[in-house]
Amino acid sequence: MVKIELQKTDPTLEAADRALETREARILQRTYLGASGIGGCARKNYYHFYMCGRAPFNSITLKRFADGHRTEDLLIERLRLVDGVTLIDRDPDTGRQIQIVDHNGHYLGHLDGEILGILQAPKTWHVFEAKTTGDAVFKRLQKLQREMNEKLVLQAWNDTYYAQAQQYMMYRGRKRHYMVISTAGGRDWTSIRTDFDREVAESYTERARQIVEEPSVMPDKISENAGYWLCKMCEANAVCHDGKAPDRNCRTCVYSKPVEGAAWHCQKHNNEIPVELQRTGCDDQRYRPVLIPGTVTSVDEERNTITYALNGSATWTDEGATDEPVRSE
Repeated sequence: MVKIELQKTDPTLEAADRALETREARILQRTYLGASGIGGCARKNYYHFYMCGRAPFNSITLKRFADGHRTEDLLIERLRLVDGVTLIDRDPDTGRQIQIVDHNGHYLGHLDGEILGILQAPKTWHVFEAKTTGDAVFKRLQKLQREMNEKLVLQAWNDTYYAQAQQYMMYRGRKRHYMVISTAGGRDWTSIRTDFDREVAESYTERARQIVEEPSVMPDKISENAGYWLCKMCEANAVCHDGKAPDRNCRTCVYSKPVEGAAWHCQKHNNEIPVELQRTGCDDQRYRPVLIPGTVTSVDEERNTITYALNGSATWTDEGATDEPVRSE
């Protein structure tokens, strides 16, 4: 009998995966601090806002994101089939997602929508969010729903989603939040209603304010263990835990400052920094000292250098170019 060897890989599908990753790598990082991610790790929020560096998503993650977007649209379509339900997923004035804005335009959030007429509370407007998750996480959510009060489930299940819900309720002046969660494709779904908690909401607004207005203050890590599950999944893991140097650009530069109107100002050249330049920087870029694992020992304004005693025995002088200061023994 002739042995038939099964093809282990499909070069066409592999090429499609690589093309997907290449396309994603070309997409520019967003320029604002997002309310959707203000929960969880505050240091991750800082690294994203100041463009310290991100690892690209692989094809598996990108396809998971795409599943989520398509399924969320399906959930909205299904909810609108219910008599008496009004679900607004676009700002009638702009035709775009409903947006919240704060901290001089540097802090933004985009709602999936607002909903009125859900049968549990038909007269109350709720902030609406749709989420898609994997089967194992979905089952964990269902277990929590069986064990605890519904209004406490979201915080216990996903702290980042809970922070997002509290922010959206506060900025929209709503007291209730309604989240519909499904598995990929929308085959199984459930919901969580959450009450507004002003103290919690204001704590996350303060976190966002500090990140935007106090760039010299580095927030704590969510964990010192690089193997912690949230750290392993984080785009900034290499900078935060592995000692990789932050990207050199205007956002990581000590001379830049976020100002009103979602703009950035260069204190060295005394001008507004265009968005495209914020991602690349200029030859005068010098790191914010908070990004360097050490202590400033001297500053030479004429030569535009900053010298550090690194956490270890080494010293390092930031002269720009491509130096990588972070690793020290």
